[in-house]
Amino acid sequence: MPASKQPKRAATPAVREKKGIQSVEVGVRVIDALAAATGSLPLRDIGRDAGISASQAHRYLTSFAKSGLVVQDPATGHYGLGPQALRWGVSAMTKTDVFTLASQALDRICTRFDLTGLLCVWGESGPTCIRLKRSTFLIGTDLGLGSVFPVLTSASGIVFMAHLPPAITKPFIQKEVARAKARGERMAAADLDQTRQAVRARGYAENHGHYVNNLSALAAPILDYQGALSTVITLIFREPPGQAIVPSAAEIAAALVEETQGVSRSIGWKPAAE
Repeated sequence: MPASKQPKRAATPAVREKKGIQSVEVGVRVIDALAAATGSLPLRDIGRDAGISASQAHRYLTSFAKSGLVVQDPATGHYGLGPQALRWGVSAMTKTDVFTLASQALDRICTRFDLTGLLCVWGESGPTCIRLKRSTFLIGTDLGLGSVFPVLTSASGIVFMAHLPPAITKPFIQKEVARAKARGERMAAADLDQTRQAVRARGYAENHGHYVNNLSALAAPILDYQGALSTVITLIFREPPGQAIVPSAAEIAAALVEETQGVSRSIGWKPAAE
């Protein structure tokens, strides 16, 4: 067939797929800009936060408004998330099992370092173990499902103290201080605000030999989309003779924070910096 009469070839599927993916990615950035805002946003701010021009953002917002993903304030012209976005968010939340995700994270990190690990929630009696993953090395304690930990002298308890409202933890702290005083022990409940800030800043709490002699623990929180504490993962290991902490504790702590923050992100949490 002569070249002049050859039919034109359609664009390859790979090209069409690439353009479609890029368009979706840009659209997600537009929605994400609205989701990150504390209120409705003007068009120029949405374009800036999404990394596109205002005119390009306007085209996306017009399409999103037709589907209910976005609403526009008729008085100010600013944009915010619409009812369809809310329905999607609620649907995703109902299908997300934080305890399954947390248990999977617990299994991964315990297997990686061969450590005993706990999954704890806040119960009527305080920090309570609801899942236990044992290492191949026995640690010689009676820790198990249903174990309750003190607020001031356990890594798990310190994380709960750092992230729960003080009104919740205060009665438990007062009881622990009173019991210690009755035993003739000195336990100060001062500088709790400083402790809370430190735990929040570094993402985990640690405790060495206070709750159980010769055992250390690292604990980190799993936070929900509102930044509220959902559950806590705690790792327990025996301290080497003559040392206050195992040599690889920094590596373990970094891995623990990575795992807990990964679960937190999967249920909607975002760091304040973002």
